Amino acid sequence: MIILDTSACIDYLSGNKEIKKVIEDLEDLIHITSITVYEMNIGFERTKRKISENRFKQLYKPWLEFISSMEIFPLGYKEAERAAEICDILEAQGQGIDDNDILIAGIMLTNGIKELITRNVSHFKRIEGIDIIKY
Repeated sequence: MIILDTSACIDYLSGNKEIKKVIEDLEDLIHITSITVYEMNIGFERTKRKISENRFKQLYKPWLEFISSMEIFPLGYKEAERAAEICDILEAQGQGIDDNDILIAGIMLTNGIKELITRNVSHFKRIEGIDIIKY
């Protein structure tokens, strides 16, 4: 299994050819975390408020279709514990990153998922146990 980071979801929905090729070439199933759902929906809500309801609908429908066959891994107690451990390790090394990225890593590693497709390489490369698929 492979997790798509929020940046990869945004790029896919924006028509980025590199991410589409990576996804098409994969033999493994791709999934997302509840953190990515949260981050994506922040963007959708801002679009609705700042641009228009119509633009929101244009963006939201393809998103729902895109994730319809994916498992969405939740943030539960064990995942939050693992994320806290990751956060402490990174802080001790002076390598802190965004909380949402730490939460995604906690969800992944707790569920035995090692691979992540992301454009945000600089953050996730700091986390031991995660293999990054770049595009």
